[in-house]
Amino acid sequence: MKTLLLTLILATSTAGAADLFNAAAASAQKDYDRSQSDLSRVRAEIDKEKEPLNRELAALEEKQRKLQDEYAPLTREVDQAELNLSNLNVQVKLSKDENTYLTNIMDEFTKGYEAKIHVSEMQRLGAVLGKAKLAGENDKASLKDRFLAQVDLIKAAIERLADVIGGSRFDGQAVDGQGFVLDGKFALLGPMAFFADKAGQVAGIAMPQVGSQMPIVRSITPEINSAIGTLVATGTGSMPLDATLGGAIRDFVVKHSLLDTYKHGGPIMHPLLLVSILVFGTAIERIFFILGEKKRRRPKDVMDVLDAVEAGNFDKAIFIGTKTKDYVARVLCNALGQVETNVSDALGLAAALEIKRFKRGFFILDTGMTIAPLLGLLGTVTGMMASFAAIGADMGAPSAITGGIAEALIATAFGLVIAMTGLVPFNYLNNMVEDAEHELEVAASRLELIIEKNKHEETLRHRHRQALADEELNKIARVPQEQVRGGLKSISAPLPE
Repeated sequence: MKTLLLTLILATSTAGAADLFNAAAASAQKDYDRSQSDLSRVRAEIDKEKEPLNRELAALEEKQRKLQDEYAPLTREVDQAELNLSNLNVQVKLSKDENTYLTNIMDEFTKGYEAKIHVSEMQRLGAVLGKAKLAGENDKASLKDRFLAQVDLIKAAIERLADVIGGSRFDGQAVDGQGFVLDGKFALLGPMAFFADKAGQVAGIAMPQVGSQMPIVRSITPEINSAIGTLVATGTGSMPLDATLGGAIRDFVVKHSLLDTYKHGGPIMHPLLLVSILVFGTAIERIFFILGEKKRRRPKDVMDVLDAVEAGNFDKAIFIGTKTKDYVARVLCNALGQVETNVSDALGLAAALEIKRFKRGFFILDTGMTIAPLLGLLGTVTGMMASFAAIGADMGAPSAITGGIAEALIATAFGLVIAMTGLVPFNYLNNMVEDAEHELEVAASRLELIIEKNKHEETLRHRHRQALADEELNKIARVPQEQVRGGLKSISAPLPE
């Protein structure tokens, strides 16, 4: 009964579950169908809306293409413009550098121009020179204004250069010896300026005065002053005086005088002169000596000595060596005198003595070439000391300062000249001595080879004679005793009466 009841319950439960599953499946299918319908509707709406969007996208793409076509030449133009701008920037930089360089040069010209002109010329060039100086010192001034002011000064300088050739006259003012300012005319002739007032009462040389831009007139003699007045007033005539007071001619003569240059070199020039005499005298003596030895060379005498030694006639070889003037033959002869002791040492000693004779005085050349630049350096030091002493003692003594510098330079130059000119004969002599050493070595080697060859041949001859003597003894030893005794009997037999 219980089993039947359980079976019924299970069957009822299974049927209910199947109905529930079927209902769920039907609901899911219904939801699926509705979703599919919604999806189809949405797709239809999308397709409906997609067509105008595609057309709009195609139109925008076409517009973009047209804009790109329009933008491409603009891009190329922009790139070309940037390249041109870069080139222009480089050119602008180069132009600025050139302007800066030219401005600096003109600044230096402006600063030094006042010292290059006579003080009297400041009255006609002072305005343009002052403007150029102010433009160069004014940091707020534009580069153009600064450049134009300096160009004006250069133009004035060029005009002044063309004007002063052959002399120039211009109006101006000067101060006489009593301090009065006079109106008159200047005549600029070379480095000198002459002045004459309008009244013709004051004439003389226009000279600068300390602390004033106004030149002062220095009168000379009445005759010279009258000539100056005529020259200034008319612009014609001859120079009334020599502005250098004969210094130009004197400097010209001094500049071309070796003796005066020697005097200006200072006290150190005396030992330099002594060194130069020793160096050049020794060089000349050695050159003549070695050339004489080379001229007295007799290669035939050397060959005769070697041939006599090879023949074993040492007396003849020594006789030839004592009579010849060839230094190589003499060395071989001196070595042959010691042939019984050691030929190599004898040859080395004789060659060393001969080479020493060749090198006699070389130490003077070497020492002179070494000490000459040092003496020149000493002269440099003493000359500079004199210059500094002159600077400390009197700032207004330029001749003393330049004299010390000249002394320093002259002494150094002479020392270097001695060393350089002595080096040429010294190297030439060394080369000649090396040639002589080579000739002696060759001849000595040949002599040693000949002597060794003679000794070897003598040894061979001695061995040959010894071998012959031994052979004779062996023959005697092989004779039969009977023959010996028979011979003895026959020898001992009585002689016939």
